[in-house]
Amino acid sequence: MTIESQLAQLQQAATEQTEASVQLANNITEGLQEIDQVKQDIAQTYQTVNQNNQALNDWQTQSGSVNLKDLNGNSHTLPTLKSLIADAQSVNPHPHVMTKAQFDALRDMRKQQYAGSGFVEWGKHNYSANNVNVNEGIWQYIAPSARNTLIMGEAASNKIAGTSNTIYPVVNIDGVTHHVSRVAHTSTQSILKFPSAPDGTKTYDSASGTVTQHNNAEAAFAAETETNKVITSRKDLVFLESWHEKIADKDVVYPLGNVQYGANNYKGIALRNNLVAQGYSAFGEWDADTKGHGVKWSSLTESQKATFLEEPEHNIYYDPKAKAYIQVRYRVRVVEGVGDNWYRVQADGVTVINQFLGYSSGNQTSVVKPQGASTELLDLGAHPAGNRGMYKTPFTVLSNSEAGLGAFVACQYDGSPVSGISSNSKCYALPIALVQRLNQGAYHPSYNPMGATGFSTSDLPDSQGHAVTWNSPGVKQKPVSTQQCFDSNIARIPAGGIDWGSISVAYSGRPDQYKYHDAIYAGQVEDLRLNANKVDVNLLRENVMQQAVAGTYRGKGKLLFTRFKALYKGYFGGSNIHNAIFKDAANNGVSLNFYDNDFPMYTPVMVWQPSTSTTLYGRISTSNSHIMLTNHPSNLGKGRHIDPDVLGLNRADICYFAEVNTLSPEFDSLPWVDIIGSPENIAATFPDGVVGQWTPKLPTGVIERFAANRKATGSQYGIFTLDNGASWRTTISTFNSVSNDFTNDCEASRVQLMYYESPSKFTEHVQNSHILGLPDKSYFSADYALSRGNRLMGSLIVKTGKSDQNSKRYGYVTIESLAINNDGLLISNEYSPTHKNLHIGSPRNNSAAFKVMPSITSKNGLFYLQFHGAELKHNGTDWGDDQTIPIIDGENTKTDLNGNTVKVFCHHTLFPIGIAHNG
Repeated sequence: MTIESQLAQLQQAATEQTEASVQLANNITEGLQEIDQVKQDIAQTYQTVNQNNQALNDWQTQSGSVNLKDLNGNSHTLPTLKSLIADAQSVNPHPHVMTKAQFDALRDMRKQQYAGSGFVEWGKHNYSANNVNVNEGIWQYIAPSARNTLIMGEAASNKIAGTSNTIYPVVNIDGVTHHVSRVAHTSTQSILKFPSAPDGTKTYDSASGTVTQHNNAEAAFAAETETNKVITSRKDLVFLESWHEKIADKDVVYPLGNVQYGANNYKGIALRNNLVAQGYSAFGEWDADTKGHGVKWSSLTESQKATFLEEPEHNIYYDPKAKAYIQVRYRVRVVEGVGDNWYRVQADGVTVINQFLGYSSGNQTSVVKPQGASTELLDLGAHPAGNRGMYKTPFTVLSNSEAGLGAFVACQYDGSPVSGISSNSKCYALPIALVQRLNQGAYHPSYNPMGATGFSTSDLPDSQGHAVTWNSPGVKQKPVSTQQCFDSNIARIPAGGIDWGSISVAYSGRPDQYKYHDAIYAGQVEDLRLNANKVDVNLLRENVMQQAVAGTYRGKGKLLFTRFKALYKGYFGGSNIHNAIFKDAANNGVSLNFYDNDFPMYTPVMVWQPSTSTTLYGRISTSNSHIMLTNHPSNLGKGRHIDPDVLGLNRADICYFAEVNTLSPEFDSLPWVDIIGSPENIAATFPDGVVGQWTPKLPTGVIERFAANRKATGSQYGIFTLDNGASWRTTISTFNSVSNDFTNDCEASRVQLMYYESPSKFTEHVQNSHILGLPDKSYFSADYALSRGNRLMGSLIVKTGKSDQNSKRYGYVTIESLAINNDGLLISNEYSPTHKNLHIGSPRNNSAAFKVMPSITSKNGLFYLQFHGAELKHNGTDWGDDQTIPIIDGENTKTDLNGNTVKVFCHHTLFPIGIAHNG
């Protein structure tokens, strides 16, 4: 190779290396530029990531949304984790929990399953001797630890009785099933709390509906007017209130939906009683103590929430429109009454618009106010409805026509919904009971028959010492007014120191079965509960008739108050009593002007004529000397004209007149009083009258038998005076439970009060109504025992069976024929029901007797047991029975086959026995 060629190669190589070097340099420069860009990109990315870190933190912890940026600097808005969870819950994160649609479907099914709103199960009750049950599942418990309480249901560890399938009550309200357990108690018992008994410091004005709390009884009585009166007797209303409420509104959930839940733990979940204002759990305005236990919903774990959501008895459902869980809740409310005359307490099927739950007196009406979800208490308010509305019967509420019978519906006066009481503007009241209360004043038969305590003694200071009864020789001061029975200087009431008349002190000034003002006795309770279950009318008729015959079906009755005022000789100027002209005892020719002699118009009166042993009842009518009387005690205060000759009066003989009023308190077991003595001595002993019914027989000074005015049960207790009340002693009487009379010494000057228990009436006379099912037998009885129809006899014909003869004296006979018209009414006269021969034996003790055919009828959507029948009289040979059941309206008389005048009747039970309508 030549040198030239070698140089050429070297040059070529140098050129290539130079080009490579230049390329390398260029590459290095470009690389450095890229590195700078990367550095810049890295810096920018770091800045973006740094900014997103805070957004990511907010995304995990906050609600709402956050902004995230990409590497190009573009912003992206994302919902946070909590919002995503909430959105997930909006499609029901717990699919096993019912939706509103499913919950409502179940409600609709129950509305078809049950006859209406009421008790599906009564619950059990206690069977200890002292713990008397009112009816199935509700009972009295008298103990210092249970003052002013009544109990529903029982605890498994106690003595349990009853036919219920559950230990506590189960109710159906508008298709919702409530398990009523642990109300204000740790066990499955529910404690129904009541306000303290009247203490004479409150007045109620019937003209305005105003209740005023005074500083003391003296101020209260000083404030009395014609319409404003001191409350000394009242009935308290108990009902169950049910409403729908968003759990999130208070962030609290309650076991069973019971806002008065008494236990502090539910299946290992700790509960608290300070999560909501106390008024939310209160029984009424008077209750500042009851606090229900619940748990803060937002504090629960998912597992704990599932405990409530999975169990249907808590009544929780999910509403997708509201995006909220709803719980149907309940509370027991106890409204403190302002007197004894409640307007309406049964939610029946009447359609007249003015059928509301409330108290009525004079021209003023106070309605019960719905509470529902509100924490503010208001028990009674003015009518028309105004604030928070009112409760009406279901078919008077236009916006709630789908509601079934048995529960009152919250609404405004015009039927429109009430806002603020629930999530769906609906709220229901299911009646439980009316409870008659005594008072905290001293008992006196003239001035305070409802009192419970005693009086001070003359030798002890006012602030200490024992109480004594009104007739004790050591009484400090004999009262002459009702006010003095509440005066702490005279009476041993709490204002004077010790709470005499209470369970804890165990002293009572009362001589009867109702001892303490702070006890709720079974006999004070009017059971308003209705059976929600559909029933077979024939089976229902048999079951209730069994109770009626056995004397266990409950009723209510009132006491009488008697004041003898005058002794007059009567001359009857016409053929009717209302034309009678009465002259004074001296027959001085001056007509008796009732208006000027303490017998104003409409005064209820009793007239007794010694010579004929005739006792008449009625009232003073609308003009002077105008009297309307019959020979039946049920006519007291009512008007009816009957010929005096028919009644057995001698037109020219002396008659005694007494004003006889019916007191307003009502009891199932009446604390009855019979008054023995001459009218003159009774008037001198009790110039202002005395509680009780006079026994129309004059003492003659020898040992005598005095028939009790009513069927006497339980123990008897008597006191008497021989000096017009200056001193009193306990009487020694012999009571005969068969002949129902008292035997004791009876001086002519004696005035005696006999105290005993007596079962009340449980029927009332009514117009003949359509029947459901076909009656197949009639019951008859002359028996003395309550368990063999004696209470039923007293309720139907106001007489007492006294027979204990060995021959047949009670039983059933078969109905042989009857006829019913197109309206379902039994037909009378020649088509009246006939029955087989009674074959009843001759009675002892001149006993009364009766026969009755039971049937089922319905009124305003509620079932009642209806009774058609007649009194039976024996003439010494036979009963004169014609083997027919008379079909009439109300009460009347007829002539039997022996020529005797006997009572005939159409009655039905005072209380409904079931729900007939399936709304």
